[in-house]
Amino acid sequence: MKELLLALPAGRETRARSFGLAPAHMAYRVGAGPKLLGIQLPQGLRGGLMQVDCAGFDGEGDPVGCCRQILGECRRRSFRGIVCDFEGMPVGCLGKLVEILDRNCVAQGWALYVPECYAPHAPQARVLIPSALTHGTLERRLREAVGRYGAERTALAVEWVREDFLLPARGRGEPISRETLEEMLRRLEPAVFLDKGLCAHYFTYMKGPQAHFVLFDTPRSIREKLNTAKRLEIAAALLPQPEVEDHLDEIFGADA
Repeated sequence: MKELLLALPAGRETRARSFGLAPAHMAYRVGAGPKLLGIQLPQGLRGGLMQVDCAGFDGEGDPVGCCRQILGECRRRSFRGIVCDFEGMPVGCLGKLVEILDRNCVAQGWALYVPECYAPHAPQARVLIPSALTHGTLERRLREAVGRYGAERTALAVEWVREDFLLPARGRGEPISRETLEEMLRRLEPAVFLDKGLCAHYFTYMKGPQAHFVLFDTPRSIREKLNTAKRLEIAAALLPQPEVEDHLDEIFGADA
């Protein structure tokens, strides 16, 4: 895999560089205007990538000025790429913003990562494919993406999942905390299985008359996801720092 990224909350420390992961600094947002908003990073911070979201932005305005701000910040911080962590379908000027960033990142030799629904606006960008599934297999999902975009433009967006579903499972489940999951495992002592297709662990239990299905990740299942992407020669993966930080040795160590 050519590039491993770690989505790093602003100001967090990480050991990830020693395992070959580049930080994607979660310190930026597209705000009203649009304009670039940011959390103060250390003055001397250089390198890695910029990760920018658009939470709360209504899509109104001309994106050219915001794009200049984003590209200028990348040059100032010596970032070598941009991760567009945009949720939902493109609204307003966001499609145009991504289009402008795509052209300029190509010109600068930087990487641009976008969600799949933005792929039509960024024909040179890497397309983020979420790892979380409730049916089918991760390998099939990634093969479809590789067939559509090519392995070089496909990136796995790893999600560390802990979700409780009512059966039959549809859509996404109810997120549960690590503490809740640990308490359930102690109290219920369920039979836990690794679903090789989903690359995730699961167990079932009854709550009154209702059957439940709990899907969750561990360092082992994260390795399974990454190994699936490697087999398909997918170019990159993005991982969440808070969840993986304590498990870097298990996921990326020599014996992993």
